[in-house]
Amino acid sequence: MNVALVFIVSIISGLYTSCWGVFKDSPYEGFKVKTFLRSIFLHIVIFFTLYSISCLRPRFMALRTSQIFFLIMGIERLSSEIYKGFFRNEDQSKYLIPSRITFLGKYITSNGLLYSVGVILVAGTLALLFLDVKIEGFIEFCIVSNCTGLAGAFGGAYKDAPFEGFKPLGFLRTPVVLLLTSPLFYFMGPVSLGFLIYMNLGLERFIVEYYKTYIQRTMSGKFRSDLQRSKKHIEVREKYHYIALFIILGVIVLIIRDIQYI
Repeated sequence: MNVALVFIVSIISGLYTSCWGVFKDSPYEGFKVKTFLRSIFLHIVIFFTLYSISCLRPRFMALRTSQIFFLIMGIERLSSEIYKGFFRNEDQSKYLIPSRITFLGKYITSNGLLYSVGVILVAGTLALLFLDVKIEGFIEFCIVSNCTGLAGAFGGAYKDAPFEGFKPLGFLRTPVVLLLTSPLFYFMGPVSLGFLIYMNLGLERFIVEYYKTYIQRTMSGKFRSDLQRSKKHIEVREKYHYIALFIILGVIVLIIRDIQYI
């Protein structure tokens, strides 16, 4: 695949992520250029990382366009959660659900411990990409999708449940969404296990965040409900929804095209 095209797809994938972030958070935090560009920048870094590692490059460049869109989104989403949970130091008083990881709801005061666990998780995130076991059968795709969803559900429940309670429907949402959408990647042909895991993570975020952000119009649940919201930013944020819709239409076209080219 053309390198320039892959690079552009990586940027657009980051733009989609940035749009839902600013749509949800700007009423509380205002529009911050640095924050908006962060996901786009991380997508670019991930692109260059995958392209620069010689043993990953052939598999990466052999992917279909829509697969690359979701792969990089999935890696960036997990990386961002690790960064916010283990490395970023910020005031947590504005949050209902702390962005920093806790131990069963109790704050961890040791930065050394958090950094150490964070480094291990970053290494694990990178190591998954090297799992070059080829997934080919329909049942295999379903199993990988569902297991990826369950892992994400357990991680989300561990982080959120101590502060908002355990929500069975919310817990099941990710595994069910990925199980139902697993045929999409199956119809695009065999893919390595490591890449498929992150493609599933990206696809789940792509679907679920659109539903929560733009259809339910759910205000960001991480902030305390008593915080004042900016009416100005609520009124002007719809433009990010239009950008997201445009990207979604493009991704749908790519998916149809990628399936036809099997």
